[in-house]
Amino acid sequence: MPSPVASRGSLVVAALCLLIAVAGSRAAHGTDQPLAPADTSSPRATLESFVETVDAMYDDLLHSPPSADQRGRFRRRLAAVANCLDLSEVAPSLIDSTRRQAAVSLKEVLDRIALPAAAEIPDAAAAAAESLSRWRVPHSEITLVRLTEGPRAGEWVFSADTVARAEDFFRVVEHLPYRADAGSPGLHDMYVEAPGWMIPKAWIRRLPAWARRRAWDVTIWQWSAAAALLAAGSGLVVGAFVAARRVAGRPGAQPLVLTLVAPLVLVGTCLAGDEAISNQIRITGPALVGIKTALRVGMFVGCIILVQAVLTRLGETVIRSRRLRPGTIDTQVVRLGFRTLTVLAMAWMVILGADSMGVSVAPLIAGLGVGGLAVALAAQHTVENFIAGLVLFADKPVRIGESCQFGDHKGTVEQIGLRSTRIRSVDRSLVSIPNSEFAKLRLVNFTRRDKIPLKAVLGLRYDTTPDQMRHVLAGLRRLFANHPRIDTESVRVRFIGYGACSLDIEVFALAETNDWSTFLAIQEDALLKVMDVVRGSGCSFAVQPPPQPLAAAA
Repeated sequence: MPSPVASRGSLVVAALCLLIAVAGSRAAHGTDQPLAPADTSSPRATLESFVETVDAMYDDLLHSPPSADQRGRFRRRLAAVANCLDLSEVAPSLIDSTRRQAAVSLKEVLDRIALPAAAEIPDAAAAAAESLSRWRVPHSEITLVRLTEGPRAGEWVFSADTVARAEDFFRVVEHLPYRADAGSPGLHDMYVEAPGWMIPKAWIRRLPAWARRRAWDVTIWQWSAAAALLAAGSGLVVGAFVAARRVAGRPGAQPLVLTLVAPLVLVGTCLAGDEAISNQIRITGPALVGIKTALRVGMFVGCIILVQAVLTRLGETVIRSRRLRPGTIDTQVVRLGFRTLTVLAMAWMVILGADSMGVSVAPLIAGLGVGGLAVALAAQHTVENFIAGLVLFADKPVRIGESCQFGDHKGTVEQIGLRSTRIRSVDRSLVSIPNSEFAKLRLVNFTRRDKIPLKAVLGLRYDTTPDQMRHVLAGLRRLFANHPRIDTESVRVRFIGYGACSLDIEVFALAETNDWSTFLAIQEDALLKVMDVVRGSGCSFAVQPPPQPLAAAA
């Protein structure tokens, strides 16, 4: 007979075992793990996870209206269902609707066809032992595949082809009765006809029978609601663009704000319409794909208009802030830079939009590259002039309004464009020179000189005595040294030789101005005073040759 102590010890051990078993049972079955993904370790686990999760979602849909907690649990289960599907070939913008449509259609098929016993479906050990990479549901084309790449490598999911053909599979078996153990009878009808949580189901039940009839697998009330919503959204967008155009011309209007309103309305309307039609009205099938594609195109068009408007206004703001004059190369380069940025942003958004709708962007990018090369070859001279224009912009040898000498010609620059430079010559003719040629010329910029040289050769008569010559030279040196507009250090007055008919004196000085008209006034004043000095010394100018003042021409 066991002792009381041994009996008491056996009872404690039994109690502990019972507690551990209960705790393990609760941990396995009673605790909700909201972040736990679906078990996709084998074909059996994926199939069971998919069926059990969709059945649980079906139970959630039976609650009317669902609570906030039920809606959250429904979203988590929908994500778990998505983990059982290969959505790699689905356009990003259609993933949400495609996974729901595929899940409903596949569940309807699995509830109608005969499934093998769980023991006949490979588990993880059997799949590894047989090196399986694919498994097909018997007597069907529903296939599960093992992923070989990416972060989910090794998981089993319904193949991309099965996901794409799920609706077709359902059409083939929809006339078959449900199996006795089907966990979600009528799921497809509930999915097609039931509205989202924002639309009370009681409203739908009160509709006449004809409104709940289907046309192309969408009920009449859904078609009507979608059409009304799209019409209202289109009217709102058109009204926004018309109102912005009318208000833009009024005094005190803010152009940037008005420019942004219309595209923002377009983007917001498309996003709201997508949400309402996909999740509230719940259009399904090909109709949903067409509507979502149109709304996505509208959204990206609005984004493109928005980007173009913002960058254009930003470029004009930069031009105004820097006080750039119209027609200058600075203004044109700033505008070109912002236009180039706009084109690049628009191209990026087009590629992004095409990728989100499932369009392969690699051929598009390759086509743009080949097309750009062809355009560059066809417009090589234009490109050469354009690059030369950028060089002129960066180096700035001349600016608009400056006087210069280019080659053998002189004139005033009137416009420096991205293709050519226009110069008003001395005879008032307008010369247009391609930038590629203008950048190669020897350019002399008269406007940017800080001083203008004054040079003259004075011829005195041969009867001038040496004392008179010395008096003239001293007087001229005092004259130019004391002149307020002459650079003192540059003054040079010298008797340079005997000419054919005169005794020649060279006068050289720098006038402290860079304006040609001012220089002419300074030169005139200096030459008149030169005459006073010569006459005051008792000398006179020779008849031949006459004085020839020489200065840098403008």
